[in-house]
Formats: sequence, C-alpha cells, structure tokens
Amino acid sequence: MSDNKANYILFLVLSLAIILGYTYFFSTPPKETVKEAQNTQQKAGSASEPSQGTPPAGTQDFEDASYIENDIQDTQQGELVSVDTPLYKGTIDTYGARMLSWELKDYKLSTNGNGELVNLFMGSPPGFSTLLKLNGLSIPELIPFTVEGDKNVSLTEGTKEIIFYWDSPEGIRVKKIYELDASSYLVKQKFEVENSGPSNLQERMDILWYGNIESKGRGENSRTFITMVSQDVERISGIPETTEEYRGEISWFGFSEKYFMSSFLPETGAETTIKLSPTDREGVMRAVFSYPPDTIPAGQTSIRNWEVYLGPLEYDLLKPVGYNLSESLNYGWFGFLSRPLLDFLEWLNRYFHNYGISIIVITVLIRVLFLPLTVKTMVSMKRVQVKMEKIKPKMEALKEKFKDDKAKQNSELMKLYSDHGINPLSSLGGCLPLLIQLPVFVALYDVFLNSIDLRHSSFLWITDLSEPETLFDIPFIGVPFRILPLVMGISWFLSQKMTPMTMAGNEQMQLQMKMMQFMPIIFTVLFWGLPSGLVLYWTVSNILSIGQQMYVNRKVLSPKGG
Repeated sequence: MSDNKANYILFLVLSLAIILGYTYFFSTPPKETVKEAQNTQQKAGSASEPSQGTPPAGTQDFEDASYIENDIQDTQQGELVSVDTPLYKGTIDTYGARMLSWELKDYKLSTNGNGELVNLFMGSPPGFSTLLKLNGLSIPELIPFTVEGDKNVSLTEGTKEIIFYWDSPEGIRVKKIYELDASSYLVKQKFEVENSGPSNLQERMDILWYGNIESKGRGENSRTFITMVSQDVERISGIPETTEEYRGEISWFGFSEKYFMSSFLPETGAETTIKLSPTDREGVMRAVFSYPPDTIPAGQTSIRNWEVYLGPLEYDLLKPVGYNLSESLNYGWFGFLSRPLLDFLEWLNRYFHNYGISIIVITVLIRVLFLPLTVKTMVSMKRVQVKMEKIKPKMEALKEKFKDDKAKQNSELMKLYSDHGINPLSSLGGCLPLLIQLPVFVALYDVFLNSIDLRHSSFLWITDLSEPETLFDIPFIGVPFRILPLVMGISWFLSQKMTPMTMAGNEQMQLQMKMMQFMPIIFTVLFWGLPSGLVLYWTVSNILSIGQQMYVNRKVLSPKGG
C-alpha cells in the first residue's frame, strides 16, 4: 500500500472519529455521578443501609435517617382524593398523602390524537412520602391520613387547600396540607406536628421518593435524577450500586425527563443530606432527603414548609419559582448562546406562529450575519482556482520532469505557487465560516434537542420538529424513510460541487480534497436520527450556501474579470 493511500485511509478514519466524537460530546452532556465529589458526596457504609420492619418505640436513631422499609408500596393504600385545575389533574392517596398520578392537561404523550396526557408518575411509584419520626412514639411509615372535606377537589381560579390529618394514639396531631394554585404548576405543602403532650419531642423528618431511572440514548426521553447541591447541579443517569450520599445546601431535587420535571424544593438554607440507593426492583432508585433534627416543645407545633414543582421544563415557568430551579435546564457547553437563541426563536414565533417558519427565518438571519465573511472567503477561493487553472500546464510539466523525485517535484511546485502568488492551502479557508458558525450550530442543536417549545410543533409534512420525521418504514429492513435528511444531503452535495476546490499538485492534498466529497453522505447518515428542526436548519443553510455561491460566481467575480 502506498504512503498516499495509507494517508487517505488515515484521513478517512480520523474524519469519522471526529464526526462521531462531535456527535457524542456535543449532545447535552449530563454530569456524571462521582464517588468523591466536591460536595462531600460519600458512599454510605453498612450502618446506613435500610433495614426492614418497624423499629420498637423509642429506638429510632435520630442521627441516621436511613431507616426505610425495603418494600416499595406503590399501590393505593387508603382513599383517593382527586384534584382538577386548568393545568393538571391528579390523584392523592390518603395513606401518606402521596401523589399517585399527576397529568398535565396541556401536554399529550404523542401527536397521534389519542388524547392521552403526560402523567409524571406513569410507571413510577407514588411520590413524596413523608417519613416522620418522634422519639418514644411509633409512627407508621405511611401515615393513614383522613382528608378534611370533599375528596373531589376542583379549582378554576385562585388557590385552595387540601388538609390531611391524623391523630396518634398518644394524642399527637399530624397535618399535611396541599395548597393548589389554578395558574401554577407549583404546589405548596405544609407539614405540621402538634405536640399536645407534657414533654418535648425529638422530631426527624425525611422525604422518601422512589423513581425510575432510564437511559434511552442521546436525545431520547430518558429519565434521570437531578439535584442542586451547594449551587452545583448533579445529574444521575444510572442507579448507584450502593448507597451514595450528597451533603450540602440542597436547593431542590427530583426526577427529570426530556421535557418535564417533578421536583421537591425543601425551603431550607441549612446543610442537609440526600441519599440515593438501589432497590430490589430493576430500574427504580430510592432517594431520601433528610431535614435536620428538631425539638418540638410541649404544647407547641412544628411547621415545615416546602414546595413541589410538577410541570414542563420551560425557562419562563422555572425562573419565577426561584431556588435556581431554572438551572435544571441543560443547554450544553454553549448554553450562553442557546438561551438568547431560544429567546429570539420564541420572539420570531410570536409573529409567524409556526416554528418551522421561525427556524427558516433565524437561519436566513444567521447567514446574513456571516455573509461578508463567507463571500470574502468564496471570492478568495475562486481567485486561487482561476490562478491554478492558468498555471496548470506548467504544473503538469514539472510533474513530468521530476516524476522520479517526489521531494524535488513538490519543492518546484511550491516555488511555482509562490512566483504566481498562490497559497495552495487557501482552499482550506473555506472551512473558516463553518468553524466560526460551529458554536451557533451547537447552540441551536441543543435548543432543538431540548426545548419543549418545538415539542409536537408541526411544519408541512413534519408532525413534530423535536423528533426525527417518519413517513413510513422501508419494507424488509425496518428503517424509517425520511425526506428532509435526503434533501439536506443533496443540497450539501450541490453546494460542495459549486464551491471551488484548489486542487494542488500534491497528491496527498488532492486525496484530502476528495475525502471532503464524502461529507454529505456521512452527515446524511448522522442526521438521519436527529430532530427535524435541526435538519431543517442545516438544509436551509445549505440552500442559502448555493445561492451565495451563485452570487459570488455571477455578480462578484465576473465584473473583476475572474
């Protein structure tokens, strides 16, 4: 195998590696769970492993919040309370006052018209169990609350409370109060323990939450655990093998899907802990948040307030909540560009009322912004190409004269280029506009991949711009047939054919130039499974490149005599 062929193969392999690496690393990268994190994340030892059964009265350890019954109680235990507001409808079990289901009225599971709503607890155990521990008293893990008032709560405007209460055999009254807001996905909660006895009570409060962890691949509707600990966002995409602990100021924690989030906001500025551990059920992780221990004086009432956000991952909804909950949105490494681009896209859509048209407009504006640099580069490349054509006979003569001495041949060719003011590497300058636009492209990639605004947005034959288009599956092979990636590849090929290539006499340079001709095919394959909004952006960009090259060829070069 000759050196040139070896270099060609090496170039091909490296190009594919760069493209695949780019595709992998420029996805929305989750923070990996680290055994030793700066927030003093620790592995818990055997002493902190959950134990089964209810401990005898008075034996609960208030320094260790790890006591949890091992069996997942994910079915209805008590009576059901239904809630209905303009934004959601849900079901609450009186045992533990846990959420069994929470459906979002404005968001459907799919675009096929079956009307099934997004349920934040679909396939997942109930959420937000409160584990109360009082020294000397035996408190059930799931407190059998009684609801005060109607069990069917409907709210069209304003706010409304749902009060759950329970009296212990010792006369301790416990209340869990939901405050619903007809105009918000935020649910306020209050937990009260009234100590009517003659002595102080030592109180421990934990929040138990079982949730599914599921990784479906890049850009898919995966489910992860997410928390902010001491201003750092941690994303856990896999179930830990043993109990792991995060300690610090925990602003919020919860389970996040691609477009939706269920989160707990403890409303405490103190140092707290959250422990994550595996369960016996595959794909289910246990999370336990522990409040600092407290003392309830005799005749006094302990009151803890927290909030729960159950809704879409939308910046305009998360930002007013506070607690830096908007940091749960992950727009990748170029997030500082993604946020303004998303705002601009939303602003455009207020005028065009279609995100497909808005994507086309923002693509045109970006191309106009880079037009001076692009035209300058194109003109430079075309002039070099013209000069190369003029000296082509001399190049061929040198190749023939020094055909047995490659080093001398290359040396004489470089001297010829220099005498005619030609830089043989100038053709690579055509990559400069692409490289400069790369951060914008990556930022838009993250916007199209993660923004809920594009979810279920249609354009022409495309039913969902946030997903790859699918017209039908190709018979016998099961691969979905898609028009837009094919149009993108063809437009890229045409744009490339119109772009001047400086074919220098160096064979290695020629092979590298020929390798670029495979890029439309490679990227068509890579774009086949990407969101339609992103493919639409790149397709329109390619079509505009064709127009720009025609402009350069006809309006810029001709008056200057080539």
